[in-house]
Amino acid sequence: MLNISKDCLHNISKKEFFIIDDENQKPSKIVDSNGQFKVINNIDNNLTFLQIDDCVYKSKDDSRCDCAIYTHSIFSFIELKTCKKRNSKPNRRKAEKQLEETIVKFKNHHLLEGKKLEAYVCLTCHSDGKLIHISSTANQDKILEFEEDYNTKLEYICNKKFEV
Repeated sequence: MLNISKDCLHNISKKEFFIIDDENQKPSKIVDSNGQFKVINNIDNNLTFLQIDDCVYKSKDDSRCDCAIYTHSIFSFIELKTCKKRNSKPNRRKAEKQLEETIVKFKNHHLLEGKKLEAYVCLTCHSDGKLIHISSTANQDKILEFEEDYNTKLEYICNKKFEV
């Protein structure tokens, strides 16, 4: 059984927040502004934030995604990538692989039963001290593969809105 420490789980009651994964400040964390991934909570319940990289799995294991946000019915895996020279294609491929590995591991431990599964690849670059989201061309083959092999919706965006 996968051992998830309470230190890796955080209940979030905010209606809007961001997730950031700064290589100098592992693991990923919740911030009020200027994060890489924006979350909007339009449901009446709290969300749960799960730090996966460097919490559930040790930082030496870079084959897992950064984090997840979930409710009783939706589980959203998130991989955040920051590139320095618009090297988005290799970063996108690595992010897809990290999401796949994490989904398989969680499914093998029966942690996702009864939940709608989603996976997000979020690519950003730093420019003049600001985070800029990179529009990544969606890999249609990979989207289909995630749906067929993992029953998971794969998206290439940097935001998630939870709605009723």
